[in-house]
Amino acid sequence: MTSAQPGHWLDRRRLDLACGLSLLTRLPSIWLAPPADRDSTQPWPLARSIWCWPVIATLIGALTGSVLAALRMAHVPPLAAAGLALACQSILTGGLHEDGLADMADGCGGSTPERRLAIMRDSHVGSYGVMALGLSLLVRAAALAALPIWASIGVCATTACLARMAMLLVPALVPPARANGLARMLSPLPLPSLWGAVFVAVGVMACLSILAYGHAGLSLWAFLALMAAPAGIGCATAALVASYARRLLGGFTGDVLGCCAVVAECLLLSFYAALA
Repeated sequence: MTSAQPGHWLDRRRLDLACGLSLLTRLPSIWLAPPADRDSTQPWPLARSIWCWPVIATLIGALTGSVLAALRMAHVPPLAAAGLALACQSILTGGLHEDGLADMADGCGGSTPERRLAIMRDSHVGSYGVMALGLSLLVRAAALAALPIWASIGVCATTACLARMAMLLVPALVPPARANGLARMLSPLPLPSLWGAVFVAVGVMACLSILAYGHAGLSLWAFLALMAAPAGIGCATAALVASYARRLLGGFTGDVLGCCAVVAECLLLSFYAALA
């Protein structure tokens, strides 16, 4: 009986990774799931899988940064390289978080929480959503274009990781706005998985900060400030988005989480671009 324990633990982790990968990317993930779960009618454990979301986000960011760095080294103009890198990221993720940002922006036009939620469920994109998407792409592209080539991969990976970590804080601050959907599946968040995500995010940020800025000869306090500032930006973004969602919607939805991730990414990239 004890010999089956490691295999059972590994199967659970494989299912978590498959669940996170299927949500955050458009990559095929069924091959990651244990054979017994591939044809199962039971829903995959979305809430339990949140520990791996920062890991998957880091890989997404690293790929985006790699495309950006490769294009810059090929003498592609910085802004064009940034736009192409963001296009690759959108293809990889399916624009999941951008869709949430657009829906959240459109929902602001409603007069009641019920009307706002109905607008957010509409598949059409309104003028508010178009403006929000355009501004977010403009900010991110400009920030990526301002990054030095050597920092592209580390900054993009760190930013992607912290942005997804920020959106995971929202369910810890406000209840779901609906009785079904993604938000309901994430409430309540299992604390071991949430703390696991925090641990992964902090570890990724520390390692990538050393790789990106270790050559700069920073003092210990300067390095700690370099880590604390992005973490503070992510936490502040999550708190503001959660407060806004509580006031306008009565809670969070999947679109609120996507909005939080994009806003956090815009602010974090702007922060790192300011350091360049």
